[in-house]
Amino acid sequence: MHVCGVDEAGRGPVIGPLVVASFSISEDKLNQIESLEVKDSKKLSAKRRKELFSELINLSGNYFFRILNPTFLNDEMKKYTLNEIELHAFKDAIIGLKVPIIRAICDSCDVDTNRFSRNLKESLGDEFSSCDVVASHKAEDKYPIVAAASILAKVKRDEIIKKIEEDAGVSFGSGYPSDPKTIKFLENYYRFHNRFPDFVRTEWKTLANIKSSVSQRKLF
Repeated sequence: MHVCGVDEAGRGPVIGPLVVASFSISEDKLNQIESLEVKDSKKLSAKRRKELFSELINLSGNYFFRILNPTFLNDEMKKYTLNEIELHAFKDAIIGLKVPIIRAICDSCDVDTNRFSRNLKESLGDEFSSCDVVASHKAEDKYPIVAAASILAKVKRDEIIKKIEEDAGVSFGSGYPSDPKTIKFLENYYRFHNRFPDFVRTEWKTLANIKSSVSQRKLF
């Protein structure tokens, strides 16, 4: 039986996908993860994340990516909360491993970790009735198996972001609303095209603010 970890990368940005990754390994081989000295992907350099990514996928485990592109997120955000969207993505990531899971550990999207655990367990259905589901805040700091998933998600998202920039022929910074370079790119794009590119999450409040700001400037 396998133990799996689940984590995401890209919840906050307004550009690019939200990537959920799962990683599982046989319970008796968990020490292989620990021996790699994995940690929260945000606490590792880009170079070290890539190194660990390669080492992880070459272990005798399983991994799966659920990639939620901006178009999908824009549609789903009209009907569901981001927490609900992530919960179903976590479910898909666990099921996508296609191995018997005895324990699934994940970072909690919900402020109430017990509620998130219950909802995720329920969404997994009868096939996972014997699976122990654990959700925790900062799970990537507490459980190496979740740190492994964190690394996989982050590297995969970075690869996608790099490809978007190459295809668009532009550098837009980190993609986070707090990044002035990102905001400048979005403002300029909207000003010249009166719309946002398809790799942007238009349902995020930041985009509404940019629309309003650009429209007001056009009045003067």
